[in-house]
Amino acid sequence: MKIILVVLVVAVVLGGAAIMVEGRAGAGSPAAVAPRSAPVAAPALVAGDAAGVTAGSAAAVKAAVQAVDALDRASPNTRFGVAVLDRTTGQLAVGAGGATAFYSASVVKLYTVVAILHRVEAGSVTLTAADRTNIQQALVASDDQAMNALWEKFGGPQTVAQTISLVGLKDSRPPDDSSEWGETLISARDVVAVYDYVLRSMAASSRDMIMGALEQAQDKGADGFDQAFGLINPPRKPDVAAKQGWMWISSDFYLHTTGVLGADDRYVVAVLSRNPAQSGSAAARTIVTTAASDAEAALPGPW
Repeated sequence: MKIILVVLVVAVVLGGAAIMVEGRAGAGSPAAVAPRSAPVAAPALVAGDAAGVTAGSAAAVKAAVQAVDALDRASPNTRFGVAVLDRTTGQLAVGAGGATAFYSASVVKLYTVVAILHRVEAGSVTLTAADRTNIQQALVASDDQAMNALWEKFGGPQTVAQTISLVGLKDSRPPDDSSEWGETLISARDVVAVYDYVLRSMAASSRDMIMGALEQAQDKGADGFDQAFGLINPPRKPDVAAKQGWMWISSDFYLHTTGVLGADDRYVVAVLSRNPAQSGSAAARTIVTTAASDAEAALPGPW
């Protein structure tokens, strides 16, 4: 079975609408996560189909980017950016602000868990039962207390720096205030790269722990926030793995949806947005869900 992985990231930006298309290489305790059966290696294209598949892929990811950039232009109070990756063809489209850094909110939990599990793979760390529970809670319920425990035990900003180094991220940066993990800076293309790294490069046990937990993302976060928006807006599509994020800071409200769509991890979508706090979270949820839906509509299904 051919597997196509497209990563869509919508990130907040202040201006610009350029689209770049380029090749890219290669609310209780959650239940135990079962190993994922879906393969993750990107298959080689059939020689005779390669040109047509690549051309179609480039058109699709560009259309997804354009859909979100159009919404950005039509929404004066909300800023978006987008990046879309097709793992089979290597086509990467980066729209307005896709390389611009913005506050991560809870999306940084993915960065921290990647670093921790890399240390496990390297043999430098052995997880306790409490560590495993905290990882699950941080990813499934976006539990801030679980993240606080992981952040403090495993080096806080060092986990972000390690993931930046492992993946080769270009725009991400640990928070200036080491106690404020939600103020980590991330970009659209960097989040694309993190998901691609998890699916391509991590050991099966690490990949299954991360993606299996994200498949079980709860509709309601540990803090009571309704995180059923964007990629997991009801009715939730089957085979969706998502990491959501939300944060109020000063006069801004950051609302992000990131994840993978399809039984074969065909598409990975992350939507990052910055909205005026005074407009309320409901308005932000609506526009982020619209952005994710518009982008998905441009990508060939089914999923």
